[in-house]
Amino acid sequence: QLSVDQLSAEQTPSMEEKEWVGPEALCPGWQEEEVSDGEGPEDSRHPDPTARAYEVLQRTLRLEGMPLTVDRTSQPRSGFGPLDMTVCVLGSPTAFLPILLEGGTCRPGTMVLCLAPAWATRVPSETSPGAWSLLLSRGVSFEAGGCTALEEFVPPRRATYVTGTFGSEGSWEAELARDLDCPTGGSAPLAHWLEDPLLSRWLLSARAGLPVPPTLAFITGPWEALPEEPTSPGMRLVRMQDPQGQESLVRDE
Repeated sequence: QLSVDQLSAEQTPSMEEKEWVGPEALCPGWQEEEVSDGEGPEDSRHPDPTARAYEVLQRTLRLEGMPLTVDRTSQPRSGFGPLDMTVCVLGSPTAFLPILLEGGTCRPGTMVLCLAPAWATRVPSETSPGAWSLLLSRGVSFEAGGCTALEEFVPPRRATYVTGTFGSEGSWEAELARDLDCPTGGSAPLAHWLEDPLLSRWLLSARAGLPVPPTLAFITGPWEALPEEPTSPGMRLVRMQDPQGQESLVRDE
């Protein structure tokens, strides 16, 4: 197993507010009977990320045997107070779909999917100095039976729990979830640690004392996250200053 530090940074999408034009403009033909059964967003014909994510959601719902999303933006929702539960999922419409569907069945209307940074706003928290509250102006709410609705919230609806696809530092999902006054289900640094197989195995073995598969790892480049001599049973780390010309070292190990 060869582990290298992933240092590539993704371009941060614009946080500018765009005029809301409804699902028909986001996804032309979204109410049609036939829905493409492509593999993912790359199959979409829409260049706009929000339109592409919305189209993927509709395709996934159809493949799961669920009804397509109903547009309710013409009748904005109101009446949400600070004690109302709002579980907000940021980003991918498919990564958390099972949780969204189950949550919509157990607590209809509490699960809200946010597909774009323009759908949410960060404001200074009234209860936790230095923290921020996340307010949702739009979102896809999940109800019983897999029913979904595209809704607008006036006034904006306050998130009481936030999770999402925190893939990298600087992504719009990570930025919206940073320093919130409500519990969050992850962060970009945590995702970086857990998605690295070597780092996660070392944490489970050396820090938590849990068994992991026997691991031999050849490390190239700097690796400050791990100590020079980790006391981790079942794991051996071999640091390589230069991968070139070290075939004998790899063979011996």
